[in-house]
Amino acid sequence: MFWLFLPCFIFIKTLGTRDHGELDWSLLSAYYLACLVTFIIAVVGGRLIWGGNARVAGLRGLSSISGVVGYMGLPLMVMAFGDAAALPTLMITMADNLVILAGGALLMELTAQQEVQARPDLARVLLTTLRSIVSNPLILAVALAGLFILLEWQLPGPLQIFATQMTNATGPLALVALGAAFAVHRNHNLIQGDSLALALLKVVLLPVLVFVSARYVFDLSDFLIKIAVIMGALPVAVNVFILASRYKTYETEVSSSMLLSAVLGIGVISGLLVLLD
Repeated sequence: MFWLFLPCFIFIKTLGTRDHGELDWSLLSAYYLACLVTFIIAVVGGRLIWGGNARVAGLRGLSSISGVVGYMGLPLMVMAFGDAAALPTLMITMADNLVILAGGALLMELTAQQEVQARPDLARVLLTTLRSIVSNPLILAVALAGLFILLEWQLPGPLQIFATQMTNATGPLALVALGAAFAVHRNHNLIQGDSLALALLKVVLLPVLVFVSARYVFDLSDFLIKIAVIMGALPVAVNVFILASRYKTYETEVSSSMLLSAVLGIGVISGLLVLLD
């Protein structure tokens, strides 16, 4: 899913965005203003109540703002609102991937370095961060589609048919892959205060703050508000667990918050789709 179907989906949908208007950067400003507030609440509140070191605090913050934008967000938004939703959804998806790949990796590397030496090796940190960005197939898919748009290229007919078939299959397969990821990372001791708090921050507080930011601070259109709010309510991203596993930190709590947010998110997202229709 990650290396083939989702990149193909993103490539085709990005090519189609040239027919659906221009980028509205206010969308990202509204979305990430809410994310910043939520991140601070998660970091400061978690540190005061449950403690933990800097890496734990960083993973708390990332868990509270990063959702399953690829596996769930992209297919869901296009299914619910049509191809016009592809461009704003892709903007949030790419920004979210950069937050995890660049921001998350940078944060983890800096805090990991601090445990063994007083001054972090900035060259190593930046190299690791850059490598994680340029090797991400979702970002590469957007870059390739952008090149096609810039040069006004078209896919050959047979490739277009094949890519369209893969794109149509991405939604159901992404949900299966997401379910498999939850099953692999399941934790039998789910109801922990820390994990439940993260799940509530992610699927309840963040969409509320996104709505306030989008409606009253940046005055976005109703269409963009719908997309931003529902994207904000997505469950905790699998990528956060991968990051926690890589650094052997806070794995159990992130795994639990993934599953709890998925359960809560089903009800919240369903309600939002009805309420915002």
